[in-house]
Amino acid sequence: MRRLSGVLGDVDWSDRVRRLAWWQNPVVASPAAPLETVAALFALEPSLMPRTSRLQGVSMGLSVLGARATTGVVEQLTRTVVPAEAPLGRRLVARAAIGGAGVVLAALPQRDDERLWMASLRSTGLLLRAGAAGGAIHDLGRGLQQRYPAQRAIRPVAVSAALSAGLLYWGARRLAARAAAVQQWPLPQATTVPATLATSYVVTAVGTGLTRGYVFTRGALESYFGPGPTKRIVARLVNAGVWAGAATAAYNAGVAYVGRANEKVEPGYAIPPVSPLVSGSAESLLPFADLGQQGRRFVTDVVTPELVEEVMGEEAVAHPIRTYVGFNSEPIYQTGRAELALAELTRTGAFDRSYLLLVSPTGTGWVDHTLIETAEFLTRGDIATCCVQYGRYPSFLSVQKVALGQSQFRLLLWGIKQRLEERPPERRPKVLVFGESLGAWTSSDVVMFQGIEGFNHYGIDRALWVGLPWLAKWSRSGMTRGSTTLVPEGTVGVFDRHEQLQELTDEQRGRLRAVILSHDNDPIAVMGPDLIVQRPPWLADSQRGRGVPEQMRWRPLVTFVQTAMDAANAMVSVPGEFGSFGHDYRADMVRFVRDAYALPAASDAQVARIEQVLRSLELERAARIKAQHGQAVPPPPAHRPAEVDAAAGVPLRTRRTRGARWLRGRRHGQSPSTTE
Repeated sequence: MRRLSGVLGDVDWSDRVRRLAWWQNPVVASPAAPLETVAALFALEPSLMPRTSRLQGVSMGLSVLGARATTGVVEQLTRTVVPAEAPLGRRLVARAAIGGAGVVLAALPQRDDERLWMASLRSTGLLLRAGAAGGAIHDLGRGLQQRYPAQRAIRPVAVSAALSAGLLYWGARRLAARAAAVQQWPLPQATTVPATLATSYVVTAVGTGLTRGYVFTRGALESYFGPGPTKRIVARLVNAGVWAGAATAAYNAGVAYVGRANEKVEPGYAIPPVSPLVSGSAESLLPFADLGQQGRRFVTDVVTPELVEEVMGEEAVAHPIRTYVGFNSEPIYQTGRAELALAELTRTGAFDRSYLLLVSPTGTGWVDHTLIETAEFLTRGDIATCCVQYGRYPSFLSVQKVALGQSQFRLLLWGIKQRLEERPPERRPKVLVFGESLGAWTSSDVVMFQGIEGFNHYGIDRALWVGLPWLAKWSRSGMTRGSTTLVPEGTVGVFDRHEQLQELTDEQRGRLRAVILSHDNDPIAVMGPDLIVQRPPWLADSQRGRGVPEQMRWRPLVTFVQTAMDAANAMVSVPGEFGSFGHDYRADMVRFVRDAYALPAASDAQVARIEQVLRSLELERAARIKAQHGQAVPPPPAHRPAEVDAAAGVPLRTRRTRGARWLRGRRHGQSPSTTE
């Protein structure tokens, strides 16, 4: 004990506390501290979506890391001009020169149609100016510390505590202002300062650790390969390759883990459908197990003629047809799924219906049931829907599958056109196209090089694209704005809400071939890499749309991070509570489906009943998805005891073929187990 007391007594605790206080100082702790503090506060400003503490902390942490990287570049430039041990005056002159260059670049005039390289120069100037200013503040603070050293720890502790408390108070005020400015979801999105800061520290710690690990392995490889510029380059290339390989392996492992959800058999969707008019039935060419999780939901929840008559108050024309080709069906070659879809459409007699709806799903294979059910109600069941899955992961992990989705959808369109050309015009159904989110990307890019002429080329009558991502070529090429010769005036319309579509005359609505429903505050529809360096038009004061906060301002790097976090939270929804906000389009769907596709007329009372029933069906679907036992959930319409048979006694117009002989054996084959 005496030895321990002697050791502890030799420690200068006042010096340790003083150093800790300066290290915690949010202004002079490091050259990056001033800019990191400002970036953290910027991350608390209003943006498009409300956030949880976790997402807010991630946004703050990534913004801090971006500020740290910016300061690192400015520090490298400063040390190139003057050494780190140079006098304070020389360092300040160097920073003033770098900041002056940033001011000149930041003063470049800004135009809405400017080139990206011009915006990049201006943003570089803004970052250089901010980094130089932050470094100058740090140098001045350190200079004052050295000139007036603290003999005791009281002063640095008090200064650091006062600055930290002031920033915490400011941050809490900003969070409150953000909550008041951003419209809230039905689902509470609570954000607190302590949880936000804790998450931010974790993100910055992980980012810093990865950066230091990369630098450490690079130095180790450079030492292993030996001196010389050539060996140094080889060592750095090897280091980059090792880290890239490790990141790719981790990504693939994560994607494979997430993709297993596609194989899960939910108790509420474990019974194959009875109706021969849907995929997965006993007569289907596609086994129920191969449809995947989303496919099983899709075919099970088909609307019945009895429900159509109950909702519409009219006699149903036919039992709706639903065909779905899962990701596990014919995965060896990309044309296989399209061929199976065409065979299944032929088997069910889909080409005899008045409407043929072709759907490109999202990355998981999900399709908005409110759209399908709305179309089945409005057509009085006289519709066939076809969907081909191209991925089984969340959309942000399925971007690499976009090309596959495009090619499959193109083959499906072309095959349908060939089959319809064999029929007289009066016996051809109207071909409708739908895609939401990533599905809108994969289906719209099929005609990206042809524009509206592509509709005629593939036999498309009308299309409805919802939540079209910014990355879609249809969006980037300007076709959504009708700014090319490929889009005749009045053939494409972009709308935020139905009132805008309703303002058009009947003639104007009749000319529309493509309707794009995109909320002004949908981050998925506006997020692109250009946000890093360029202010988007939707943040211009005179062009802000519905749901875009007036207090939101564009800032280099920070706005991109904010919008990315908003995109991660844009799909939060509550079953049965339809919204018209962010990436939730359920409240818009009924009226847009009716008008965009020019479906049979429906009265206001019928529309109201459809919306009411859609909410009830969604609540029942949510209960089936969450159920642990199939017996404890409400059965889908097709499995309810009131049904006499699957076809509900509604005759079809023509006799359906059984499909190709080589495909018939598939429905009797054994399906692999989907449980683990």
